[in-house]
Amino acid sequence: MLVRGILFDYGGTLDGAASHWLDRFVELYRHVGLELPFERTKQAFYGADDAAYADRRVIDMSLTELMDFHVAVQLERLGITDTHVQHRLVDEFVARSRAALAESRAVLARLAPHYRLGVVSNFYGNVSRILADAEILPLLSAVADSTHVGCTKPDRRIFEHALAGLGTEPGATLHVGDSYERDVCAAHALGLQTAWLVPSARRPAPGDGVADLVIASLNELEPALAASAGDEGKASR
Repeated sequence: MLVRGILFDYGGTLDGAASHWLDRFVELYRHVGLELPFERTKQAFYGADDAAYADRRVIDMSLTELMDFHVAVQLERLGITDTHVQHRLVDEFVARSRAALAESRAVLARLAPHYRLGVVSNFYGNVSRILADAEILPLLSAVADSTHVGCTKPDRRIFEHALAGLGTEPGATLHVGDSYERDVCAAHALGLQTAWLVPSARRPAPGDGVADLVIASLNELEPALAASAGDEGKASR
């Protein structure tokens, strides 16, 4: 498994291992004492998602500013006007994301001397700002934010944009993400190697699917790459 470059998804990958934002908010609403039907939460979440993509002010927002905006729209759609709840939701989401980003930065800092690194994300135009604030941006050679690129995963063009910035061939590039369809299948179709970030409880049987690696945490990436490189070296002898 020859790897020269690694592309990472952002949401659910760098900011929390295999943790979709909708699932986080379902948990956070319960945490603040709101038992909401899943469909109501889902509609409010995706309504806020659409609003964030549509509002050009979001492009300059920090993580906290983005979540202030996102949560405010969610609560408006849910008919909830409790500012205390709003602050708790924002603070908890941001705190968890920052902790995960700090852990991810440590992994990327260890990888950076050996691989060219990049991020490819369906995001609102401000992923570079968030990565800069988390001190991850200096470790990267490429950032492909769907709002700036003009297309979203699984469209091959966003991967091609990232690869051009990274300067590595698809076959020598590993894409790491938590979405099987948008990350694993889409990157595989373009000829990239793939790592599927999935909770241990949902880990598929070996050989079940197209992912080259299956990991539950970014901390598993380094030993998995080392093991694959070792296996390739043995096979070539």
